[in-house]
Amino acid sequence: MSTGRGTSISAAVSRGVGLPPSIETLHLDAPRPDEVRIDIEACAVCHSDLSYLDGTWATEFPLVLGHEAAGRVAEVGHRVKKFAAGEPVIVSLIRTCGQCRACHRGQDVACTGEIALNSTSPLMDKNGLRVAQGLNVGAFATQVVVHESQIVSLPDDVDLIAASLLGCGVLTGSGAVTNTARVAAGDAVVVVGCGGVGVGAIQAARLAGAAQIVAVDPAPAKRTAAKDFGATHTADPSNSDLAEVITDATGGRLADHLLVTTGSPAALEGAIDLLAPMGQLVIVGMAGDDVTIEVAPSWLAASNKSILGSKMGTARVAIDIPALIDHHRAGRLDLTGMISSKHDLEHIQDAFDEVWRGDVLRTVILPNRTLA
Repeated sequence: MSTGRGTSISAAVSRGVGLPPSIETLHLDAPRPDEVRIDIEACAVCHSDLSYLDGTWATEFPLVLGHEAAGRVAEVGHRVKKFAAGEPVIVSLIRTCGQCRACHRGQDVACTGEIALNSTSPLMDKNGLRVAQGLNVGAFATQVVVHESQIVSLPDDVDLIAASLLGCGVLTGSGAVTNTARVAAGDAVVVVGCGGVGVGAIQAARLAGAAQIVAVDPAPAKRTAAKDFGATHTADPSNSDLAEVITDATGGRLADHLLVTTGSPAALEGAIDLLAPMGQLVIVGMAGDDVTIEVAPSWLAASNKSILGSKMGTARVAIDIPALIDHHRAGRLDLTGMISSKHDLEHIQDAFDEVWRGDVLRTVILPNRTLA
């Protein structure tokens, strides 16, 4: 139960585009009635975090990033009944009021309700300036305060570090396959971009029974990893005729579903042309605010193709994350193998550099540990 008092935490604070984060002591407000304070065990670095740091997306500074996390409940607000201190949980950026039209329709990612944390961050620096809670979480920190709808209980036998990937990357990739595209057994699936989100999509396509899963990425190591996680074919977009690769894999037809899991504008160029009639282009990766694509609407209608957006895999936190946990516990979903490296909070810039270079599937920050 909340004591009504806040606490001091350590956090990686970003104060401007292109500036490295600084490790600072911040004040974290106590949880309000529907909120929960969590000790962060692990937070994976998602490329979305870096899109704010390099100016691809506009944001306010200062802020604490990190939104793909797992930890243990430290304190709960007085109306919180589902969670208790010491309980292991996964943290997602998706908040739901439970009362708006979207929530009643099961469309968690489109919630329009009023939630206190949406307007006031629980973080404050030593000068009394509010520090934004990046992507609703701010988990590059030793602790966070989030709305109770953002967390899901985790069985004690699941490793918290591996489970952190379910907070965003794997949830987004798998949700794009199961919730947005609704991939069925026998379908031909193409996944463009084989980072953490892409590998999550590849594993979900395998679980859905896709007949062909073509993984497209310019990095040889990521194409190799994609095969390990379930891709049946791979292609380098820089030197391959993707239409030919797809038709060779399927025996003549193009893709039923093409998922673009990277924000690279190049990944969208010509993507609609790789679809079979009735095919779906699913845009999962978040491109820059100024990126556009051109499509001839008459041609799109004539071939019954569709373009779908997939924010966070159209995920429902309370339903989809437990299902993914079950897959992981049963050995059907490999989370541990997706973790390429781990860093403590002091070395978070090293983790950012790895992601910028494209060296990793997922690198994970351990805010409450010191690594040699």
